[in-house]
Amino acid sequence: MNQRDLTKTIANRFFLTQVESGEIIKVILSRITETLKKGERAYFRGFGSFDKEKRKPKRVRHPKTGKIITVPERTTVDFNPSESLIRKIS
Repeated sequence: MNQRDLTKTIANRFFLTQVESGEIIKVILSRITETLKKGERAYFRGFGSFDKEKRKPKRVRHPKTGKIITVPERTTVDFNPSESLIRKIS
């Protein structure tokens, strides 16, 4: 599934145009992004939670050259599924 598929599903389910349902999706995603940017957790009961996570710099070996390189610190998003989501997909 991608954003287009979700847009069509929402449009059909709630009798909206695809433009309207696309705007709804954009608002939801931007709100999740804003929440994570503030360092807060985005939690959806029955689905899971999104958390902002910092990964420490690390030294790794380049697979082609064998040279040791340092991967800098970076920020990423961690998703933890809820127990009910895990049960539903098992």
